[in-house]
Amino acid sequence: MKRAAIYFFYDSKGLVQDYVSYFLSDLTQNVDRLLIIVNGRLDEENKDKLAQFGEVYFRENDELDVGAYKFGLEKLSETIATFDELILLNNTIMGPIYPFKETFDKMLTKDVDFWGLTKVGDLGIGETLLSKSKYDKYHEHIQSHWIAVRKSLFLSQDWQKFWDELPYITDYDTSVGMYEAAFTKYFSDLNYKWEVSVDSDNIYPHSPCPIYDLPKQLIEQGRCPIFKKRAVFNDLERSVIVGSGEQNPELFEYIKTATDYPIALLAKAVLPYYHYDLIHKNMANVSIMSRTESKVNDSQSKIALIIHLYFEDMVDDFLSYASYFPKTVDIFITTSQANVKAKVTARKQDIQQNITVVDVDNRGRDVSALLVGAKPIITSGDYDLVCFTHDKKTLQLGSETSGYSFAHKCYENIHGSAQYVSNVISLFDDNKQLGLAVAPAPNHGDYFWTVEKNWTPDPKNLSNTKSLLERLDVHVPIALDHQPIAPIGSVFWFRPQAISKLFDHDWQIEDFPGEPLPVDGTISHAIERSYPFIAQDAGYYTQTIMNDQYASIEYLNLSYYLKRVLQEVGIFENVSESGNLLGKLYQIQEVKQQMLSYQDQISDYQNQISELQQIIHNNNWNTNNLLRKLKTGFKKIFG
Repeated sequence: MKRAAIYFFYDSKGLVQDYVSYFLSDLTQNVDRLLIIVNGRLDEENKDKLAQFGEVYFRENDELDVGAYKFGLEKLSETIATFDELILLNNTIMGPIYPFKETFDKMLTKDVDFWGLTKVGDLGIGETLLSKSKYDKYHEHIQSHWIAVRKSLFLSQDWQKFWDELPYITDYDTSVGMYEAAFTKYFSDLNYKWEVSVDSDNIYPHSPCPIYDLPKQLIEQGRCPIFKKRAVFNDLERSVIVGSGEQNPELFEYIKTATDYPIALLAKAVLPYYHYDLIHKNMANVSIMSRTESKVNDSQSKIALIIHLYFEDMVDDFLSYASYFPKTVDIFITTSQANVKAKVTARKQDIQQNITVVDVDNRGRDVSALLVGAKPIITSGDYDLVCFTHDKKTLQLGSETSGYSFAHKCYENIHGSAQYVSNVISLFDDNKQLGLAVAPAPNHGDYFWTVEKNWTPDPKNLSNTKSLLERLDVHVPIALDHQPIAPIGSVFWFRPQAISKLFDHDWQIEDFPGEPLPVDGTISHAIERSYPFIAQDAGYYTQTIMNDQYASIEYLNLSYYLKRVLQEVGIFENVSESGNLLGKLYQIQEVKQQMLSYQDQISDYQNQISELQQIIHNNNWNTNNLLRKLKTGFKKIFG
C-alpha cells in the first residue's frame, strides 16, 4: 500500500526536540511521502532536523491543526490520486512504543474507508461548546492526532465537501467541535466505514476517554503505539474523579520499565514548556525510601556535604548527621562564628571524612553561605552531587516546638540516617535527569498556609522570584496558581550542573538583607523558591523525597487536615451531600456566590439605612428650625 502523510508540527519555542525525530524515524519507514507542515517559523538548525524525514513547509500559525492539514492537502493535491492511504497526524503524541509497522499491518486487514489509533465515546457538552460544535454533542469519534484515510474516501466529492464547509478555526474548542469530533460522524453518516486499531471497547474498565483515563491499559493490553504528550501536564481534577490519580504515573512507570521507548526523551519534550508542579504530579516525582534499610551502594559519584552552622549548641547534632555520609564524601562547614569554628576544629579527629571549615559573613545567613562562601566548591567541577544543610531555630512563627518540627522535617527527609543517605545517593545514580531532591514543605502549625496557597502570603515572593529568574536567563513557566516544588527551609540535594545558572551569577554579600532578616519576601526567599525552576530550565527534574516513617506521618496529617476542613464546610447541607470532589467544589462555589449575594444585599440595606438616617436628620433639623422661628414670632407678637 502506497502511503502519504501530513504531519502538523508546532512548537512554541521553535525547537524540534528529539522525541519528534524518534517518532518520524519510525513513521517514515511506513510512508512513501511525508509532508511536514510547520505553523510558525524554525531556524535552519531545527528545520534541518525535520528535513531529513520529509518535505518541510512553513505557514502562519493560524487555524491550528486544521489550517495545517488544509495547507498540506493543497500541496498534495496534484499527486494524491497516486496514493492508497493518507495519514493526518500531529506532534501532540509521542512514540512509538511499538513499531508503527505493527499497526499498519493490522489495519491492512480491515475493510474500512478511514481509521485511527484511538477513539473517544459519546460525550455531552455544555452551551459554550455547543456553540462551537457541528453537532448536538461529541459523538463517538476517532481522535484527530492520527486519522488515516483511504483512497475510497479522499478521492470522493464528500471528502472535498467536508473541507470546503469547515468554518474558520479560531480556537481549540472550535477545532474539536467542527473538525475532530465531527469528522467521524460526518463520514459515517455517509456510509463510510471506520475502525480504530486499539480496541478500547474490550479493555476493562471501560471509559469514554480511554487515552486519558486508561493510558497504561491502552499500551499494555491494546498495544497502542503512542501516548499523549499532555499526560505529563494534565490537571489532576479529572484523574482524581474518574480514578485515584494513578493513571499517568503508572503510564510512565510502565513505559520506563516494560517497553523499549527511551523515556529520557520526555524531559526535553515537556520541561521547557509546562508548569513543573503539573509535571511533578503527573509523573509522581516523589520517592519514599527506607530509613533503616539500603541496598549496597558502590556509587562512583563525587559528593560534597556542605553544612552552614551558626549555633554552637547544634554543632554536635550536625556532626552526627555528617557521620551518616560515606567516608568518601568531602565535608565543608561554613560559619561566621568563632566558637562554632573552634568546636568543629576540636572535633575533627572524631570525623571519618575529610572536613574543611570555611569562614563566611553572617549577612544572608545560609543562602549567602551557599552562593558566596561555598561557590568555589560548587563551581570547581570536583563534585557530581551536593547535599546542603544548615542549622535552623525558626522562632518567627508560632512556638519553639513548631519551628523545631519544621527543621526536623527537613533533616529527617534529607539526611536522617546512614541508610537513607545511601538510598538518596542511589536515587541520583539511577536517574541522571534528577537535578534536585527536596523535603516536603511544612504544613503544621502556622505553616498550614502551604496546604492552601501555592506561594507564601507575601506577594513579593512571586514577583521577586520572577525578577530573579529573568536576571539568570531562566525561561520556564511560573505563575501564582502553580506551586513551586522548592526546598522550603533550604535543606536539599542537587547536581551542580542542574542549578549552574544560579552560581554563574556574581553574588555579593551586599546582595542580601542585613539583620534582623524579615520573615518573608526577601531575595533569600526568592532564591529558595528559584531552585526547581533553574533545574527545570537546565533539563532536570525535581523530586520530593521522604523516608518511609515520615511518609506515614505526612499521609495521616494531610488526611486529618482534609477531613477537618471538609467537616466544617459540610455544615452547608448541599456541600455535605455532594459525593465527589467536583460536586463539592461546585457546591462550595454555589455557597460562595450566595454569600457574595448576601453581602451585596447587606450593602444595599446599609445604603438605604444611611439614606433614611439622613432624611430623619434633615427632618429633625427642619422641625427644630421651625420651632425656633415660631418662638421668635411669638416673642415679637406677645412681647
